[in-house]
Amino acid sequence: METLTTHTMAVIGGGAAGFFGAINAAQKAKENNIALKITIFESGSQYLKKVRISGGGRCNVTHNLFDVNKFCENYPRGQRELRSPMQRFQAQDTLDWFSKQGVKIVAEDDGRMFPESNSSETIISTYLSLAEQYNIQTLNQHPIKSIQRNNDGSWNLQSRDESLFTFNYVLIATGSSPAGYKLAESLGHTITDRAPSLFSFKISNPLLYDLQGISFHRSQITLTVDKKKKFKQQGPTLITHWGLSGPAILKLSAWAAREMKLANYKAQLTINWVDLNHDQTKAIIEKIKTDSPKTQIKNTYPDILPKRFWLSLLKMLSIEEEKQWANITKKEVQQIINNLIQFSCEVQGQNRFKDEFVECGGISSKEINFKSMESKIAPGVYFAGEILDVDGITGGFNFQNAWTTSWIAAQDIASKTN
Repeated sequence: METLTTHTMAVIGGGAAGFFGAINAAQKAKENNIALKITIFESGSQYLKKVRISGGGRCNVTHNLFDVNKFCENYPRGQRELRSPMQRFQAQDTLDWFSKQGVKIVAEDDGRMFPESNSSETIISTYLSLAEQYNIQTLNQHPIKSIQRNNDGSWNLQSRDESLFTFNYVLIATGSSPAGYKLAESLGHTITDRAPSLFSFKISNPLLYDLQGISFHRSQITLTVDKKKKFKQQGPTLITHWGLSGPAILKLSAWAAREMKLANYKAQLTINWVDLNHDQTKAIIEKIKTDSPKTQIKNTYPDILPKRFWLSLLKMLSIEEEKQWANITKKEVQQIINNLIQFSCEVQGQNRFKDEFVECGGISSKEINFKSMESKIAPGVYFAGEILDVDGITGGFNFQNAWTTSWIAAQDIASKTN
């Protein structure tokens, strides 16, 4: 009986891309009757940390959008590079993969997709169970501090405790960890300018005082950086105790990530709270004025607005809330309209999500073969996930980048062991 040659694969990083890459390489190797020994090295004590906290502990697995070109439009950086990989493994393939593992993924109205259990622990337990099933060795608290090529093309990895490991193939999936970028640079890779990519805005404005928790289903927002660079988004907006957040704000932060960093997170924000134009908004105000002339303006107001917001707007504009609609002046009506559709405020800083944040920047895309995710500089070394200069807006796009790029790397590594 022929003895199978055992190949070895190291995965540096025990997060989303690391585990998905390891499991898929093991599945492909088994399918092809190949002996592939895989080890995952995690620097921290906990595996899959971002998976655990994503989506408020629910894990936003992917997005309910199956046209690859449209899906890729949601990546401020990397959309061109991801088109080819996603033709091979896109959101629908993610759903099918999880379905085969007995995990149903369901969509919400805004397109975000979560496990039916509504718990990230479902994803984590699936990965840990599969890793055990395929005899994937997992080593936590094992940071890799150096990687060096041997004459035979294999790779030596040295951990912080000076232990030495040798592997045929290495997949680096360390997210935005500085240690991962350091390893990539030691191999000769270029790291592009890095900046926080998903963050909320710090704003101090009288209109927003004590309104935390109020949200607007569909706002139109324009962010102006350095008085000339404009970014526009529309969608849900949330008032917080430090300023503004919500999907529309997070999308703006992703598209303007580098510009905002260069501007020290100072910018101008113009908001249409009601998603209506001037004439539509004026018609609503004039109808209230006509229909309820004797009511106090604090009690009758556009039903598209939360009462607390309306009262705060009146206070900011120094309009007496006990005044009757019949006594409202044309100037006051115009002030109300202007601030509903063209409210202006200053962004004074950024507020990052503690452990869930995403960074733009990473390994230069020119140095990666996106057909295989293999390094063009160090053959045998692969990259996947957030360590790449690829980042998506909020809504499951960053996890899909992790699944797609690690799956591509896994297929290539397993095919080379034939």
